[in-house]
Amino acid sequence: MIKQCTEGYYSDLDASMIFKKERDAQKHEITVTFRKQRENPHLKDNRTLHNIIDIWYTMHGKTLRDHVRLRSLLYRMSERMNNPISSELTGECFAAYREERTREVSTTTANREHAYLRAMFNELRRLGVIKYDNPVKDIRKFKEREGELRYLTHNEISTLLFACNQSPNQSLKHIVHVCLATGSRWSEAESLKGSQIAAGRITFLNTKSGRNRSVPICSKLFDDLKLFGKGKSSIFTASMSAFRRVIYETKIFLPRGQLSHVLRHTFASHFVMQGGNVVVLRDILGHSEITTTMRYAHLSPEHLSDAVRLNPLNAHIHGEK
Repeated sequence: MIKQCTEGYYSDLDASMIFKKERDAQKHEITVTFRKQRENPHLKDNRTLHNIIDIWYTMHGKTLRDHVRLRSLLYRMSERMNNPISSELTGECFAAYREERTREVSTTTANREHAYLRAMFNELRRLGVIKYDNPVKDIRKFKEREGELRYLTHNEISTLLFACNQSPNQSLKHIVHVCLATGSRWSEAESLKGSQIAAGRITFLNTKSGRNRSVPICSKLFDDLKLFGKGKSSIFTASMSAFRRVIYETKIFLPRGQLSHVLRHTFASHFVMQGGNVVVLRDILGHSEITTTMRYAHLSPEHLSDAVRLNPLNAHIHGEK
């Protein structure tokens, strides 16, 4: 464990070495731990879950796109489990934590936390930091119900666009236009820079999947965005609060948790309903896996249409028996 003194930071595994920076003390603690394990491979690993999280973050976690939130989440999980000795963490202990957690959050959120913890232990095993088995690897995820993917009808889109035009937030209508025209995430649209709009396309950078993607847009939207963003490095101001207010004022009902995603769902749903190809949709949305995109497949006009032609009732009601 890293401790602080008047001279700086040190590890309680080697109090003789004091460092000005906390991260240097953490690196030294890892070195000392590895040395002790090499000298005595049967030495019990007494590092706490907090210690393990620190090492994971130093050696791997900080390279991840969402590293700050992930580290905070892992710390909270550890605290709820009373920061146990990591090598003594059992599946039963984690299952008890998870059961208690489901009283507060959805099974989807609980499964996501489970996945993060499992991935951390797997990475530490690969790095050689721990020698024991992943304590949560044999625990199965909760079965999740497929939730409703709410999309806006054309009447609702008209109502929404009219309300956005009345909003004092000048960025709002343009962000909504981008989301509806490209299927982008709200954060991707809101953070656009002028350089990302060129040659009749919008290029989204630093996306959730880690891959950049370009989506063509109509000339009217292209000209509007170039004019609005002229002379600005970041085109738009933060507008989620204004969007939330507009949704409230128009009385458009949305399922809980779908405020920022309803425009993305609307693009994808209308794209498929008008005969768009699901594989093309995957590339437009930037999904890593086609299975994520397939949740829109049932909206296709041709989806399961053979049920009308081939069902056994036809022979009876049409006298074809």
